[in-house]
Order: sequence, then structure tokens, then C-alpha cells
Amino acid sequence: MDFLICATILALGAFQLYAHLRSPDFPFEDVAYFEQAKSLLHDGYYGFESVPERVQPPGLPLLLALICKVGGCRYGILLSSMAVFLTLGFLVWYQIIRQAEGRGIAAATCLLLGSSPWIFSSVTRGLWPSIPYFFVSGLALWTILKLDSAQTRSRTYLFSAALALIVAFSILIQSAGIALVGAMLASIGFTWVKDRGTAVHRFKVFLPAILLGIVTQFAWMHRGSNPPDWPLPGYPASYVSQLKLKLGNYPELGFANATDVFSRVKTNVGERTAVLAEILTAHWIYRSYASLAVAIPLVLSVVGVADSLLGGTGEDILAWYFLGFEFIYVLWPWQFEFRFLFPNTVLACLFMYRGARKMAVWSRLYPRRLAACLLPLCMFLFAVAFRNSWAAGPSWSVGVQSKFSAAFWFAASLFSVWVIGMIRTPTMLSRWSDRPVFSRQIPVGSLSLTFLQMGALGLAALLVARAISIDIPITRANLAFEEERFGRLPDIVAAKWIRLHTDPLDVIAARHVPLVFHYSQRKVIWFAPIVRPQVMMEGFRRLGIRYVIVIDRDYSYYLPPDEVCFDMVQRAYPNAFHLVAQLGQARIYEVIPEGVGVAANPWHPSVTGALGSDPST
Repeated sequence: MDFLICATILALGAFQLYAHLRSPDFPFEDVAYFEQAKSLLHDGYYGFESVPERVQPPGLPLLLALICKVGGCRYGILLSSMAVFLTLGFLVWYQIIRQAEGRGIAAATCLLLGSSPWIFSSVTRGLWPSIPYFFVSGLALWTILKLDSAQTRSRTYLFSAALALIVAFSILIQSAGIALVGAMLASIGFTWVKDRGTAVHRFKVFLPAILLGIVTQFAWMHRGSNPPDWPLPGYPASYVSQLKLKLGNYPELGFANATDVFSRVKTNVGERTAVLAEILTAHWIYRSYASLAVAIPLVLSVVGVADSLLGGTGEDILAWYFLGFEFIYVLWPWQFEFRFLFPNTVLACLFMYRGARKMAVWSRLYPRRLAACLLPLCMFLFAVAFRNSWAAGPSWSVGVQSKFSAAFWFAASLFSVWVIGMIRTPTMLSRWSDRPVFSRQIPVGSLSLTFLQMGALGLAALLVARAISIDIPITRANLAFEEERFGRLPDIVAAKWIRLHTDPLDVIAARHVPLVFHYSQRKVIWFAPIVRPQVMMEGFRRLGIRYVIVIDRDYSYYLPPDEVCFDMVQRAYPNAFHLVAQLGQARIYEVIPEGVGVAANPWHPSVTGALGSDPST
């Protein structure tokens, strides 16, 4: 059975390897990691445009540089490596979940996630640190679990040394790897209260990894921030500095207060839970805590984590790591990105399963208490879902999900009232769950499954089949990308024009710096999202910018979009810019040298009308 499951995981990996994006060169922002790898290989430093990188850790560029040395630097080879890391990661995580809960839940989790369109699209279209981190962090947790079990002295020393190196490299790939160190420290402290002998053993075997992990994180953070070109808080400053912002994508909103932090946590928790449900079901989920697909996974995860910490399963390290990783990203002030969730998805599924199992046990042992606890929650969620369905109006998807959720929570409230009022509920539920149809064992290969387990297996198979059916159109789009889309990407079109029509010493301002630098081979300054025309114009002059690339984007990662920022400064200084090229969505402006053109008043009514009556805003 293990062989068949691992073979299926390998088959999914082979499918992802084949289905990667067909492009002659880097089409997206992940080219930054390739440029940093080139700096390591050819210039002997880690950085970009002759400037050392001090914020993003160097783990992924190091891996890409190694791949370039061994297999070549072609885009297809580097992109295919992501499928390899993902497959290795699922093989490791399968072993972890199999040890924790058995083959069934391990197979269902890895196959559901491995076939998910969310993951399939990410691994076949981009280079992201989260993918190798998924593998390396899983390897670290697998090693921790090995150390926590009985081993010979020589194997203990070997695993302890290996764990230290793996944890350090995890932190170098993704700074959130510090959650591994926090998990080990928390498990030692928590275990000290219950079993000092186990706590002492953990302290001895985990100490090298804890120390090396802390030293690695401190040494990297000690490098400080990248030099800023613009008077903006947040990026490109350190991660700690970015945490202080109200919204990282919109730095001019300023710093966050306590209300902003609470709202951020609420939004991030809901978004992460909804996306997890979308990963498992391959279906869009309405972002509301009253949605069935948000409320149920969230409650089950909380119960599962609590059970893992308090139930004495011997694997509390998994729960501590899960909590530490989630704590980092629910506080992260940037808009949700899938790569921030992906490394924790396997553990989220594990704790959802454990939560469901614990709730089933409680429903048999303490049905009235459980119903009394759930009744106010169900009533509140019914009220919210009913309000959402009323406000949805003509929106079909939102309306259907909200109406269905409202009906479910109303029925759950009635059922809770009925359970509370029943005289012989425990006996009734016990007899219902002990019926032969639920206890009968069905042989499947070397396994023996109950009727409910067979139903769960069938549901998982249907979800995997549905996910793969969605992966196939993604594959077709990937295979046709070079022919249908690559030549029309506006940032690349503009950068190639710059390379052909400008002097090599000219300085360019662009929103997507790595992409424009890769194709233009010019010095590129980040076109910061600033709406103050005077500040923007002073920056253009101070930084010696000769050309500005403005893209009319369908979606802008930074806010306000670059076209909005530029239009405002152009209205304030109409004689300071000259349009030299219009290339589809891309506009290229030349910055007229100071004194040649006449600048307008930066607080012209056309500008202040957009900003507000107070120019200081």
C-alpha cells in the first residue's frame, strides 16, 4: 500500500514536471531569484544590480545556482526543479502523517493537495521559496520525530547534527523557518511540566538545532535593511519594519494601530481558511466566517491543535510548529499570497482530521454539553449567513453559498436544541453509531476499512479526480504560453524597447524591477507607489531617472497602481515628461532634464482635487 501511494505521488510529480510553463525566458517577477543566483555564480556576492540583498534570505538563489552548475540555467530546467522539490516534500510529509495517523489520512491528504489546482498552478508557473521550504521543513520535522523516539546513541548524534543543518537551511530558504526553533523550545517547556525526563532528552538532542537556528537568524537579520530610494515606510526595509505597516502593498497608508492589527488578523485567518477549503474542494469559497467551508475547517483545526497539545499523543511538536508558522503569517500586513499558506497545508489537514475525530468522541460521551456549547455559535453564524444571503442580491455564487450556510446553521441550531432536550440521548447516539452497517469491516488489499472509511476514501477519490480535471486546462494554457502570451507581456515589451532604443547608462523607473532589469540590462529604480507629485518628481531628479515605464495593469500588486501615480505627477508637471513610445498597455516616458521644460504647480487643482483639500495629505 505504501508503494502504491508513493508511486501515485511520483506520478503526480511527473505530470507537474511535464506540464510546466513553456516560455523561452522568465516571464514573471520570480526572475529576481535567478538574477541573484547569477550574482552568486559570476560576481561572488548575493544581491541584485550590484547591491547586496539584506532582507530576503539566500536559500532559493543558492539552490538555483547549484542547479545551474549541475543541469544548466535554462528557464525550463529551473522551473522543473520546483516539481521535484514538491514531490520530495509530499513523500516526506506522507511519512510524517502516516506515522501520526496512519496510511488512510496520509494518502488522502497528500493526494488531495498534490492534485489541487492551486498547488498545480503555482508549481508549474513560478519559482518560489515556499516550495523547497515545504520539502526541507518537512525533513526537519521528520528528523525531530525520529529523535523523539528511541534510537541508538550513534544514530541520535547523527540525527541531531543533521537536524541542526536542516533547520539552519530552512531559515535561509524562508525566514518563517524560525518557527521550527520556536516549536522545539515550546515543546521542551511544555513537556517539562508533564514529564521532566522527556523534556531533558529533548533539550539534549534539540540543542544544536536550536542554537544554530538562532545564530543563523540573528546573523542574517543583523545585516539590516536594503537601502531605500524613496521616503516610504516598509519595503525594502526589514521584515520587522514591514510588520508595522497598515498594509504592506499600500505603504502610504502609514503605520498600523491596534484596531488595524486586529482587523489584519481577522482578515488573514479568514482568507487562509477559505483558501485551504478551495485547495481541498477545487471550488471557489465565499470569504465569510459564516460560510460552512470557513467555519467548520476553522473550528476543527482549533480543536485538533488543542487535542494534539493536551492529548499526550507524543507529537505536540507538530502542533507547536503549526501555531508558530500561522502566528507569523496572520500578523503579516501584506495581501494574501498562496505561497505564505502552502507549507502549512498538510498540517492543517491533519489537525482538521483530529478535530473531527475529537468532536465525534465528544458527541458520544457529552452530547448535551457539546450541543449547549455549539448552540450559540450556530445561532450567531445563522444570523450572519442570513444577512449575507440577503445582501448578496443578484450574485449567484455568493447568494447560493450564503443561503445554504444559513439553512445548515439553522438546522444545526434546531438539532442542538433537540439534543439538549432529549432524555436518553447518549443511549440513542451510541446505538445509532454501533449499527452493523457502520462497524462492518471491508477488506481492501492489506487494509480493512469500515463503511464510513470507505465513504471517506470514495469522497477523496472524487475530489482528486475533480482537481485533476481542472489541472488539464491549466496544462494546456502552460504548453501554449510561449505562442499565445509571452510576446505580449507589457513589462517585457517595454523592457526590450528600452534595451534597443536607449543608452546603456540610462536609468529606468519601473514597478517590476527584476523583470525590467532582466530584459533591458539597464539600471532600474523601483517606481514607488507614491501619490505626492512633488516627492515623486524630486525622486526622479535625485535618482537621475531618464525613462519611466508606466503599465495600464489589470491587477497591481502595489497600490496605488503605477499608472495612477504617474498620471498625478504628470498633471502636476506636464512639461517634465515626453511620451516616447506607446506599446499596447505599456507607455514609456522620457524625463525632460531640469530647466528644459517648465514645471507646473504640484498642487494644481487637478491634483489636489484627487488628493483632498489638505495638500499635506
